[in-house]
Amino acid sequence: MYSPNADWFELPPQGPHRTFRVWYHTSDGERVGAYVVFPHEPNGQGLLYLRGGTRGIGMVRRARLMAFAHAGFLVMAPFYRGNFGGSGKEDFGDQDLLDATGAYDWLAERTERVSVFGFSRGGQMALLLAHHRDVARTVSWAGVTNLAWTYEEQRTMRKMLRKYTGGTPDEVPDAYAVRSPIGYEPNGEVLLLQGREDRNVTARHAIAYHDAYPERTKIILYPFAHQFPFFEKQAVTRLALEWLENGKIASP
Repeated sequence: MYSPNADWFELPPQGPHRTFRVWYHTSDGERVGAYVVFPHEPNGQGLLYLRGGTRGIGMVRRARLMAFAHAGFLVMAPFYRGNFGGSGKEDFGDQDLLDATGAYDWLAERTERVSVFGFSRGGQMALLLAHHRDVARTVSWAGVTNLAWTYEEQRTMRKMLRKYTGGTPDEVPDAYAVRSPIGYEPNGEVLLLQGREDRNVTARHAIAYHDAYPERTKIILYPFAHQFPFFEKQAVTRLALEWLENGKIASP
């Protein structure tokens, strides 16, 4: 599965799992970087981890990926185009969705089934991906489901969103709609994890998505903000991992 070349670089170990910084090419020709973690005891499943944020904000942390590798998943976590020397530019869920589909396809060639885990903007990407690929199970943690709502709610993001989309939701509604998972029915099962007190991505994103696709989704609401307290975050991660493995949810 691994052959040394210019696109693969093995990183110092964090635990028993082999971790690589890799490059892959998307269907529109961009060269995108990612971490790949090979589990010490594989379960035959792939896990695509989609980060939140944009550019350097919210960049993938290798330590975060170890929990998924410990559970046996072959993990791939893209940096998204234009980051860490990659080509192209992010556009918040339009063309850069091809970064996710390309990574999914890479995992699908090497595992029996592929699930996806996304946080915040990564949740948006995960839910969009679940429409375009046969994802087994999708976890969206505080995921954006309606980008027009994000424009309304987050004043500090408006300039950035206008840059990515070409205008406001009133001026270019289609550019916001194509980036909004609420308009695209998912394949597979979806678990929505959401803080009731979240002011970055408000709870209405998860609730509205669940209402739109009730037969496909499960939703759990927590009394927290965007970032959960440390121990609660670990507990919710364990819950998500169990669901990704076997579809079962322990009492939160």
